[in-house]
Amino acid sequence: MAFALPEEFQKYVSEKLSNISARSVGAVLELSAEGGTVPFIARYRKEKTGNLDEVQVRDVIHCFESWKEASARRVFILQEIEKQGNLTTELRRQIEGTFDLSTLEELYRSYKKKKKTKAKMAKEAGLEPLANWIWAIGHGEISDSTELAIKAKEFINPTAGFATYEEALRGAHHIIVERLANDPELRLVVRDEYFNRAKIHSSKTTKFKPHSKYETYGDYTEDVTKLFQSKASHRYLALRRGWQEGELKVNFTADEDKLMAVYTQKACTVSKSQANEFLVDCAKTALTVHTEPSVSNELHAKLKELADQHAIHVFAENVRRVLMASPFGPNIVLGIDPGIRTGCKVALVDQNGNFVSHTVLQLKGEKAEENAKTLFAEVTKQIKIMAVAVGNGTGGREAEAFIRKIFVELGIETPIVMVNEAGASVYSASDVAREEFPELDLTVRGAISIARRLQDPLAELVKIDPKSIGVGQYQHDVNQSHLKRSLHEVVESCVNQVGGDFKPTHAGPKKSSDGSVSIGQ
Repeated sequence: MAFALPEEFQKYVSEKLSNISARSVGAVLELSAEGGTVPFIARYRKEKTGNLDEVQVRDVIHCFESWKEASARRVFILQEIEKQGNLTTELRRQIEGTFDLSTLEELYRSYKKKKKTKAKMAKEAGLEPLANWIWAIGHGEISDSTELAIKAKEFINPTAGFATYEEALRGAHHIIVERLANDPELRLVVRDEYFNRAKIHSSKTTKFKPHSKYETYGDYTEDVTKLFQSKASHRYLALRRGWQEGELKVNFTADEDKLMAVYTQKACTVSKSQANEFLVDCAKTALTVHTEPSVSNELHAKLKELADQHAIHVFAENVRRVLMASPFGPNIVLGIDPGIRTGCKVALVDQNGNFVSHTVLQLKGEKAEENAKTLFAEVTKQIKIMAVAVGNGTGGREAEAFIRKIFVELGIETPIVMVNEAGASVYSASDVAREEFPELDLTVRGAISIARRLQDPLAELVKIDPKSIGVGQYQHDVNQSHLKRSLHEVVESCVNQVGGDFKPTHAGPKKSSDGSVSIGQ
């Protein structure tokens, strides 16, 4: 094999990508390490990769990155727990037996360095023997009829902040609560209940607005398991946005009686002991104040991760469709950047995408139609325009209807096409646009971009950030680094699939003898 795969990675990748051979995986990673892009590897190195397509090549690379991240985290966790002197043979086996980040974090959770907790302060004050005595009473390990208050007086420590027996009992309470909250078996029960049987519920807050866009979720309940399905991910993102904007209160509801019974049974097995009430209260605090909020946060994080993945996938595929839209080709196009109050900016672009000239077309006013007829009659007489591209932004429909009416009256049969202008304003203010057209106004640059988008969508749209194309839901809510990577991969794939030179061209505007710039002169 050309690329030596670590044995652990071979096992990991065989589970994740069982349909791809180790030889193909090694070839992909070797070519990638040499600087080969995904499209290049998929297209020109098929003999090495075993005919893997672009998706499979990318899956191998992503799998390797995930494995490296998990490996580094695993090493760190092992080192940290070993430094604490808490690394048992069984714990090492569990950590070394997984590359799942969430599982690793769960194993590491109780060993993380924490700030000084109330339980730790109580232990430092010498209250752990009291906590152990109460625990032993509640579990029938010892028989002692001493009242808790009497026993607690033996552990009063004024210098450490535990000056009364009530404070000493409170310290013991903190220690037992932490013990229960950190119990992995108990946490697993809560996690299973929340992830598999809980419901998500949303309700209105005092900040809920009249006619709010979150009206659907003002009193909403759904099974959590349904939100794990990709087709429902947008609902979770909507709930989360309403929650973050303060209009919604979002929480999970589970079988509290069932969970409380489990915690109580763990905390106290002797129901009639003098420690029973105390330990039951410890169990309730551990469950409701510590474990449930922690698992709830974990569930929110998991739902967000899955929703992000689906939203990013949808966005990326939408971007692919826009970029790969059929080009109109090398034809002369008139680009229209709509505007009702200030008028439409009109730009003429030749068959090579070079800017020719520009003007302004007013849609309102006494002589608007008359001036438009004069303009279009003159332009079409001097040059054969193959299409008119109208941006679909504000005023786009009005501009399309206006121009269509003028063309009918003049007998002009040139097609009028609505073009997605999302991101045109981003391009017009970009460094690329300023370099191409330093003398032109932003709106004129926008009209040029609209015309070019009809001629060749890919060549024009690669000039802007794919996020600006505006074909995704909740694009500002999802993980931005993952979104950026996914969109970069889509653009890279499309450009490599089509090929060609996408360097900007600039022929410069045509000027009349008096130095003015206008269409048809």
